[in-house]
Amino acid sequence: MFEGWASEFLAASLGRFVDVQRDKLRISLWSGSGVLENVRLRAEAFDYLNLPFAIHDGVVGRLRIKIPWGNWLTGSLVVELSDVVLCAAERADSEWEEAAALRREQAAKQADLAAAELAKLSRRVVAQQQQQEQASQQQQVLQQQ
Repeated sequence: MFEGWASEFLAASLGRFVDVQRDKLRISLWSGSGVLENVRLRAEAFDYLNLPFAIHDGVVGRLRIKIPWGNWLTGSLVVELSDVVLCAAERADSEWEEAAALRREQAAKQADLAAAELAKLSRRVVAQQQQQEQASQQQQVLQQQ
């Protein structure tokens, strides 16, 4: 059950940047790791960075995620990328015009909103875990009495 939720959470988070096929996502909650192989990058996902070049296509050979379940609040989530291939080219002058700039600005705003939603969801999950831990501790105290 929890593995299914974690899989959905990671797929939604990573799905902004890569084409995630949930059946290809291998996740192990006990080890705190997840692996995706041979995934295509979403070229438009990087527009908000306003890079002087455009990414046209890309593939990540292996994407590995390490989740610090033991110290969720203070630990760092680690994402390792290997065998990354990008096809990039210089942006045309027309891409720096107002309409293209507005599209990139909109993409940046959407990225900020998605990050805020992810942070909100993370806080909610942590709060639920803390409530469950408190309830479990209270049950243990009642059983000992």
